[in-house]
Amino acid sequence: MRADRAKQLLKNGVYRAIGETASGLVALDGEADRTLRVLMYHKVNDLWPNPTTVPTAVFDAQMSLLGELGYVTVSLDAVLDHYLRGAPLPPKAVLLTFDDGYRDNLENALPILRRHGFPAVLFVPIGFLDDARPLPHEESLRLLGIRNETVDWDELAELEAGGVRIESHGIGHKPLSELEPGEATREIALSKLRLEQRLGREVEAFAFVKGSLADYRPEHASLVQQAGYKLAFTSVSGANTPSRDRFRLRRYNVEPYPARTFELVLAGACDLIAVKDTVTGTHVRRAFNAALGTASR
Repeated sequence: MRADRAKQLLKNGVYRAIGETASGLVALDGEADRTLRVLMYHKVNDLWPNPTTVPTAVFDAQMSLLGELGYVTVSLDAVLDHYLRGAPLPPKAVLLTFDDGYRDNLENALPILRRHGFPAVLFVPIGFLDDARPLPHEESLRLLGIRNETVDWDELAELEAGGVRIESHGIGHKPLSELEPGEATREIALSKLRLEQRLGREVEAFAFVKGSLADYRPEHASLVQQAGYKLAFTSVSGANTPSRDRFRLRRYNVEPYPARTFELVLAGACDLIAVKDTVTGTHVRRAFNAALGTASR
C-alpha cells in the first residue's frame, strides 16, 4: 500500500474515532454560535495517487449529504453581509471554497455544483494563471506523470458565470511567514490589483497559503486588511461564530471522508483536531509527513 493511501486511511480513522467519542459523550455545546462552516477543497478528480484530491463521485456524494443533513450553502456576499453588517445567516450555513485554481474545479466540480445549485469561491494564485508551470507542490507529481493543471486567465470568466466566485490566493503560492515583509505585501496587494483589472470588479477575500498558524502571522492579517480586502480565510479547522475575526476565518479541510465522518466534521465533533493547525502541531505534522515520504512543498 502506498504511503499516501495509508496516511489517508489513518486520518479517516482518527477523525472518526475523535468524532464518535465527542458526539457520544455529550451534546455539542454552542451550536447556536457556530453560524458559519467553511469547507475547503483543492482538487476534484480521479487521478491516483494524488494528495489533496477528493474523487469526483465522493465530491458529488458530499454535496448531496449537505442537503440531506440540513445544511444551507451560502454565497460570499452573504458572508460579507454577515460580518460587515450583522446580517443573519441561515441556520447551518456552509460556504464552499476551493484553493489553488485547479482546472478540475472547472471541469469536474462546477457541473456538480450547478446541478445542486450551490455557489462557491475559488482562491487562485495568479502566478500560475498565465503559463504551464505546475504549482510548487505539484512538481513531484509531474515526475510521476500526474498532471494537475490550473485554470488560465480566460477561464476565470467561465467559472464566475457558473457561480464560482474568484478571489485571491496570492501570487506564487508561498506561505507569508516564509517571505520578507515587502514580498508578503506584494503577494497580498498585487494579486488583488491584477484580479480586479481582469474581473472588472472588487476582489474582497484572501486565503492564506497553507493557512495554519505557522504559515501566517498577525501582521499578515493586518496587511490583508490594509490592502482593502474585507475577509480572509485560514486553514485552521473549526466553525466560525459571529464574533470571529473576519481576517482569520476558519475552514474545514475536506478529504475523501466516508459519509459518517463527513457528518461528524460538519457537526463540530472533530474540532479537537485543530491542534494540528497550531504552530507546534504544524511542525509535528510536517515531520510526520516527511517521515512517511508524503510531504509537499
